[in-house]
Amino acid sequence: MVRYLLALVLAAFCGMAIAQEKLPYPQHYSVLTNDFADILSPEAEAQINAELQAARTERGREMTVVTIRSRDDYLPSTDIVGFAKDLFNGWGIGNAERNDGLLLLVAIEDREVRIALGAGYPARQDGVAARIIQTQIIPAFQEGRVADGILAGTRAALRQIQHPDDKPIAAAPRPQPQTQPQTAVPPAPRVLEQEPTPRSVGVLNRAWEAFQSSPIISMLLAAAAAVAGFFGLREAQRRRPRKCPQCGDLMLRLGDAQEDQYLDHGQLVEERVKSKDYGVWFCTKDEHITVIGYPKMFSRHAACPNCTYHTYETERTVRTPATTTSMGVAQLDHHCKNCDHSASETVTIPKRPENNSSGTSFSGSSGGGSFGGGSSSGGGASGSW
Repeated sequence: MVRYLLALVLAAFCGMAIAQEKLPYPQHYSVLTNDFADILSPEAEAQINAELQAARTERGREMTVVTIRSRDDYLPSTDIVGFAKDLFNGWGIGNAERNDGLLLLVAIEDREVRIALGAGYPARQDGVAARIIQTQIIPAFQEGRVADGILAGTRAALRQIQHPDDKPIAAAPRPQPQTQPQTAVPPAPRVLEQEPTPRSVGVLNRAWEAFQSSPIISMLLAAAAAVAGFFGLREAQRRRPRKCPQCGDLMLRLGDAQEDQYLDHGQLVEERVKSKDYGVWFCTKDEHITVIGYPKMFSRHAACPNCTYHTYETERTVRTPATTTSMGVAQLDHHCKNCDHSASETVTIPKRPENNSSGTSFSGSSGGGSFGGGSSSGGGASGSW
């Protein structure tokens, strides 16, 4: 029985060691930016490092930015949430006592991004991280400005995500009343009684006072209003009245059942794979047709090099995993849902850096110091584009 238990312990230990070796390790043991995907220019990485180093020096806040090609190159994981948590705890990001670390992880070929928070952050900060991803990172990524999105997300995370141990801004001292000599006080003028405040007005006043006194409620309402305003404005722009370019009369917007007859095969396929949504306007006077396409957010379909429609899918398969001594190989299979154009290519996977002996804490040689041994319980937010 003892031998059996020892065998189980050894097997579990070996399994943990193997899994740990499949995690990426800091480049040159850097605690700032680790660009494993090689998508940042030296200038962009220097800007991001400056923000991270300033947060460490001035506030003691430890944040790390990591880019990888794909999660498939490393530790097997069902989603980016589990991968980020394993990476966070494997590196030990943040102070071990406060657990105030932050991790911005970008998987460029998976088209996924996550801001992982240390275990010391309250759950409400997950919503702040989600708003940063949706407003600062994803829009820039969709325009191909990956470095700008990472820099904006880093700055926003360091400024907006609040830890309970963060020192509040000191309030201005209250002016002390000065002692005045006693003088005769004239009688107060008679004030006429006012009519009682209506009950509805009192409720509104109390709601407004609660809004002003609670920064959490204010932040949540402001975020909800911003999101609703963005999508409302976007929908209003799509459905606004349009004039016929030939006669100048207002055109009629067709419904979903009517517009399909005016779309070509590629446009219909784009709607089917949900990469684009089309609107069709019809002029009842001269029968002019206007077709406008609106790209869908978070679509995984790119423009096909053959037919140019956004119906190009890519499937990635790791043929040879990367090791610490040799690069790996992955195969990318592309296929167009519209014209059936297909192509395949192989890409190299960067070598995994050597593991150090500690396995959980890494020292920095690029001015970043060392990881503090913090941990994450899985808090944060994710997004895709």
